[in-house]
Amino acid sequence: MKRSVSFLALLLFILPACFGQSTELKKLKNKLPLIRDSIQYINTLNRLGLLMYEQNIDSSFYYAKRARAMAERLDYKAGKAGALNVIGIVYDLKGNLQLSLRYYNEAYNLFKELHDTSNVIQGLMNIGLVFNENKEDKKAINFFKRALNTGKTLQRDSIMSLVLCNYLLLYPEQIPKDSVAIYLEKARQIGFKFNDKRMLLEADQIQSLLYLLSNEREKGIALLQHAIDSGLKMELYYLSLDMIINIGDLYVAPDTLKAITYYKQGLAIAEKSGYHYYEKIFGKKLYDIYIAQNNLAEVQRYSEKLLKLYDDEEKFTNTSGFDYIDYALKDQQLEAITIRSQNRQIVAIILGILFIITAISVIFIYRLYSLKKRHGKTLEALNQKVQQRNEKLEIDHEFNNRLVSILAHDFRQPIGALKTLATVLKDSDTFTREELMELVDTMEHSSNISLEIFENILHWIKQQLSGFEYNAVPLPLHELVDEALQPFALMGDDHHLHFVNTVDPGIVIYADKELVQFIHRNFIHNAIKFSPDSSTITISAGNGSNDTTVCVKDEGKGISPDKLKLLFNFQANMQYSNEKEKGAGVALMICKDFVDKMNGNIWVENNEVRGAAFCYSLPKPK
Repeated sequence: MKRSVSFLALLLFILPACFGQSTELKKLKNKLPLIRDSIQYINTLNRLGLLMYEQNIDSSFYYAKRARAMAERLDYKAGKAGALNVIGIVYDLKGNLQLSLRYYNEAYNLFKELHDTSNVIQGLMNIGLVFNENKEDKKAINFFKRALNTGKTLQRDSIMSLVLCNYLLLYPEQIPKDSVAIYLEKARQIGFKFNDKRMLLEADQIQSLLYLLSNEREKGIALLQHAIDSGLKMELYYLSLDMIINIGDLYVAPDTLKAITYYKQGLAIAEKSGYHYYEKIFGKKLYDIYIAQNNLAEVQRYSEKLLKLYDDEEKFTNTSGFDYIDYALKDQQLEAITIRSQNRQIVAIILGILFIITAISVIFIYRLYSLKKRHGKTLEALNQKVQQRNEKLEIDHEFNNRLVSILAHDFRQPIGALKTLATVLKDSDTFTREELMELVDTMEHSSNISLEIFENILHWIKQQLSGFEYNAVPLPLHELVDEALQPFALMGDDHHLHFVNTVDPGIVIYADKELVQFIHRNFIHNAIKFSPDSSTITISAGNGSNDTTVCVKDEGKGISPDKLKLLFNFQANMQYSNEKEKGAGVALMICKDFVDKMNGNIWVENNEVRGAAFCYSLPKPK
C-alpha cells in the first residue's frame, strides 16, 4: 500500500516544521486548560493533533475530533479545515484510504474557500499522495502538477519544498534526468532559507537513495544512517521509520543479525506511536527471517503478534466507517451506541476464531508438518479471510452512506403534499365544512404515510448499520404496487394522471420489502415527473421461468439513446439538461445498487410509440 521511501511524512504539515516537539507539546498541554478564547482553544487543539502524530496517532485523532466539534459549533471554518486535515492524516496512517481522501478533500475545499493558498497547495499534494497509494498514478501526477503550478505565485515557498521532494521521490520519471539534481538543490535552498532542519534531513534521505540507485552503496548507507540518527534525536519517529526499513533491507543478505536489530528498533517505535501499518511491516519482516532460520520460539511470537494486528485492523476499519456516518448525520451518540451494541459480539467471535486457529497451528507444527510449511499455509488462509472481511466491510460502509439519500428521497413527496394542503388552507377562507374535512382527511392520510415510511426505514437502518444482510421473503406484488402508489395520489390528481396497476394479484416476488418499495416509489415518481398532463402510467409484471419482471411505463417523450446506457452507472460522467433529470439520475443509481444486492437486473427502454419503461427483474427461489 505504501512505498518503502519516506514520503508520507512529508504531507503532514500545514505549517513549517518546528523542532523541540516534546517541549512544545508539554507547553501546549499545560496551556490548554487556561485558554478562555474559543478560537485560540481550537487552534491549540489542532496544533496538538498535528504534533502528536509523531508520538501517538490515537492521541492525534482525539485532539482533532475535539477541535472539529468545537469549530462546527462556532462555524469557524479555518479551525474546521485544520481538524479535517489532521483526521485525514490519521485515516491515511491507519490505512483507510477512502475516508482519508474524503477528509482531505473537505479540508481542501474549505482552504480554497478561505483563499489560503499555502494550504490549498498542501491539500492538492495530500490528495495526490492518496491516489499514489491507491495505484492511481495518472490522477496523482495531475494533482502534483496542479500543486506545482499553484505554488508559482506563492511568496512564501516553504510548502513547495514538500511538493518538490514528494514529486522527486514518487515520479522521478516525470522529471528529466538532468533536472533531478536541480529539484533536490531547490528543496535544500528552501530548507536553508527557512532554517527548516527537517526538510534538510529529508533532502539527505533522498540523496542517500540516489546514491544507492547509482551503486554507491557505502555513501548511501552512511548518509542514510546519519539521517536516521538525526531524526531519532529530534524525536521525528514517523519520519525515521521508512529510513529504518531501507537500511534494514540493505543488510538482510550480508548481515542478517544487523537487519534484525534495525527491524526490532523500528517495531518498537511503531508500537509506541500506534503506527499500525508499520507494526505489520516490521513484524512480517522479522517473521520471515525467523521462518528461514527455523527459530520456533520467535516464529510463534511474531505470528501471534501479526494475528493480533489483523484483528486490531478489522476493529478500526469497522469503527472508522461509523465515525464518518456520525459526522455526516450530526448525531454524536450514533457511533458509540452502534459500536457498543453490535461490535462486542463480533470481536469476541473473531478473537475466539483466531485463538482456535493459532492453537491448531501450533499443534500441527509439532505433530504433522514441518514448521515452515505449516505456518506458511496458516498465515495464507488468515490473510485471505481478513481480505474478504475487509472487502465486505467496505461494501457495507458504502451501503450505509446512502441511507441519508434514501430518507431524503422517500419523505419529499408526502411532506410536499402536506405543504401544498397547508398553503391551500392558509390562502382561502371560502371552504365549506365538508371541503375542510376532506382536506384534513387528506392531510391525515399523507401524515400517516410519512410516519409509516419513517418507522419502516428507521427499523431497517437499525438492523443494517453493522452491515447489510439480504434476506428474501415472499411478497404479494399487486399489493406492493398499490401501497407504493398511495403517496402520489394527490400529485396524480393535480396533473390529471391515470395510474393503472395491471399486476396479476397472484404474482409473488421474493425480495426485501423496503428495498423493492423504494424502487417502486422511485420508478413511479420518475414517471410522474416526465409524463404530460392527462396521460396514463401503467405498472405491469410478468412471470418467467426463473425470474419475475416489473415495469413502470409512462407516456412522456422518452429518453435519448446516448443516456440510456448511463442512467444506472455511478461512475459515468452524466450531463443533465435540467434539475429533474439530475434528481432522477441519483435515485436511479441507488435503485441499481439495491437491485444488485437482491441479485436482480435493472434496465430502461423506450416504448414503441412514446414514453419510456423502467424495469427490474428478481430471481425466483430455487
